[in-house]
Amino acid sequence: MRLTTQSRSFTAAPHRLSATAAFTLIEMIGVLAVIAILAALLIPRIFEAINNARINNAVVSCSTVKAAVADHYAKFGAIAIDGTATPPVAIPVPTNSFDQLLLSEGFLDKPFQVKIGDGNPTNTTVRISAALPGTTTVDGSNAAYDLGGTLTNSAVGTVVVEAVISNVLLNDARDLNDRLDGTTLGVDSSGNDYRGRVKYTTATPVVSEVHVYLTHR
Repeated sequence: MRLTTQSRSFTAAPHRLSATAAFTLIEMIGVLAVIAILAALLIPRIFEAINNARINNAVVSCSTVKAAVADHYAKFGAIAIDGTATPPVAIPVPTNSFDQLLLSEGFLDKPFQVKIGDGNPTNTTVRISAALPGTTTVDGSNAAYDLGGTLTNSAVGTVVVEAVISNVLLNDARDLNDRLDGTTLGVDSSGNDYRGRVKYTTATPVVSEVHVYLTHR
């Protein structure tokens, strides 16, 4: 009896080579170049948007206080008066932090705050001052305001209400002026801005005080 051994041949399956995807050096340089171009285009606009938001905040804050003063006047018939007392009593002039009184009376939801300047609540305030004669020379610190560009004090009456913002960057002061007064009532031939609702004495790089006219009676 013959035993036959049948041999089977096994054919091994060829190994499959897996290709790993990767960037070439040229592709990486191209991606970095695109990122650099986008950054150069977008970063200045981001900073511009942030700056615009800061100036808008100051404009809105001043407008809010102005409306609150109008409501206060409509209710009590005078500006320099404390409506929280019974009966209401006169307050001294000049006086700072008038926004705190408006807050106590319910005409404001929060104290006067802006996102320009140093944010010092002692120096950034809403001030009531005695109105000055029409012949008063307007400067960067008094309560006289040249509202019409006529180089004379227009805020004539009994009292003047103004927002005072301390230690403001010069560019921020200029932007605030352009937003409230326009470019025609900006810096004059003296290099200072004494015209319109926004006034300040120019200093580089920080203006010590920016005064913003709110109202007068």
